[in-house]
Amino acid sequence: MSNGNPAELDAKSMRVQKIIQKIESGAIKIPEFQRGYVWKQLQVIELLESIAKNYPVGSLLLWEAEKEDKLKSSRNIAGIDLPDLPDKYPVQYCLDGQQRISTLFGVFWDHANPVGSSHYNPDQDIFEVYYDLEEDLFFHANELDKPDKKRYFYLRNLLNQERLISDIMNNGYSQDNQKKISQLSSKFLNYDMPIIEISNRSIDEVGVIFERINNTGIKLNTMDLMTAWTWDENFHLRDEIECLVDKLENHSSFKLDSTLILQISSALITNSTSSRSVLSISPNTFKNNWEDICKSIERAIDHLSTALLCKSGKYLPYKQLICGLSYFFFHCKTPDAKQVDSINAWFWISSFNRRFDGGNTTQKMDSDLNDVLKIMNGEKATKLDNLRITEEILMKSVFNIRNPLTRSFLLLQAQLNPRDLINGNLINIGNVLSNYNRKEFHHVFPDSYLKQKMNISTKDERFKLLNFCFLSSASNKKISNKSPSDYTKQLIQADKLLDILKSNLLPDQTSLYFDNHYNNFLRKRAKLTIATLQSMIKGK
Repeated sequence: MSNGNPAELDAKSMRVQKIIQKIESGAIKIPEFQRGYVWKQLQVIELLESIAKNYPVGSLLLWEAEKEDKLKSSRNIAGIDLPDLPDKYPVQYCLDGQQRISTLFGVFWDHANPVGSSHYNPDQDIFEVYYDLEEDLFFHANELDKPDKKRYFYLRNLLNQERLISDIMNNGYSQDNQKKISQLSSKFLNYDMPIIEISNRSIDEVGVIFERINNTGIKLNTMDLMTAWTWDENFHLRDEIECLVDKLENHSSFKLDSTLILQISSALITNSTSSRSVLSISPNTFKNNWEDICKSIERAIDHLSTALLCKSGKYLPYKQLICGLSYFFFHCKTPDAKQVDSINAWFWISSFNRRFDGGNTTQKMDSDLNDVLKIMNGEKATKLDNLRITEEILMKSVFNIRNPLTRSFLLLQAQLNPRDLINGNLINIGNVLSNYNRKEFHHVFPDSYLKQKMNISTKDERFKLLNFCFLSSASNKKISNKSPSDYTKQLIQADKLLDILKSNLLPDQTSLYFDNHYNNFLRKRAKLTIATLQSMIKGK
């Protein structure tokens, strides 16, 4: 540059062997905030094939840091324990391209010191690659059964001249194959990787560049960016989130993804779930609030499990509902009965309205925060008029556990403490709604009865959502293909029938079952479902 200062971004190239040498010496490192090695076998092979064919493989982005800007911690590359340069020498940190350089280093360097203690480390077998000299193809070692050394060349020997010569001399390759090995070695030795170097910039400025990269197409997600913003020796966001995810999954059967956790965190701090809002949070603000964020999410999950009987995330109609609930418990430490009733009403309206169908989830989540804020302030934010589910929608719906409406319907049934249709015992909702057991949901009008006796050939007609209830496998076997008129009279005690029906959100007009009125049953149950739902929302 004209003023003599180093360029902010300097485009150049570097040969593969030089990259490997710099990694080996400790001159190229991977920042702690980068994700671990995630490539699969196919991606390793595709990179090697691209270089062998002189195809472009994308540029590397390296940030050169002087002594005062060096990171206090970095990760090994390809699971190899590597040295640190003395403070007086600059270090280049790979901001983008770590999967590629890790692959090349893992495949070609004769690593003697793999590290197995970190979850960031890959399985070293992924770097064991051979080149088929007859087919001109790359193969992983686990794809070959005792590879013929005269046909398959071990790639780790390709770039080291001493090992290359030893391999050729000891394995009896034909003249043609020796020539192929030499040509392949030349291709890799002379392949230039495009490099973009950032220099003369502090770590704070690199953060801005890091975000800019994300906005221009290089695949760095919000999680990567936030890990970079908040990182220090005592706080590793990715590890903290993984710890929270594991805790929720192990203790509560709820598996949350990192993106949702970041959105919830942003909602609690900035009142918005957008990526821009997530990235606007200062590192100190994030770290200082992290403990309360975790507690709020845990309280939201606990409320779902205990108050709403949603025992597993697999039965939650929409995962985004956790955001509104977390926001509620973050700002409302000791809610009163009215507030709890209102937040529950909000949950039911959102679930049955299929709130998060059709996209725009960020805008909807942000709008939810306003509704929850009204609830905290004692306002009536969940009016009955807001409920848009209709009897017609319920009548048309087909049972599918992957459908949010099905999950909403099951949770609504659970609120009534359902009893087994045959023996009248209370259904163990905690067990049924925590194990994702499809066998615990069965037809009221049996499938085979509808098909064989009522000539309903269309599966969707037989598998109507309204034709399902909680039922143990043992009781379902007793019912088998009996008509409702048969099993209600033969298997259910007459004095228990009405209580059992009501507990399962089933119409208590016994003529529907005694006379096998399937369509009338569906209509009556749709009406009953709407009425039950409304009763939970009225006056909240």
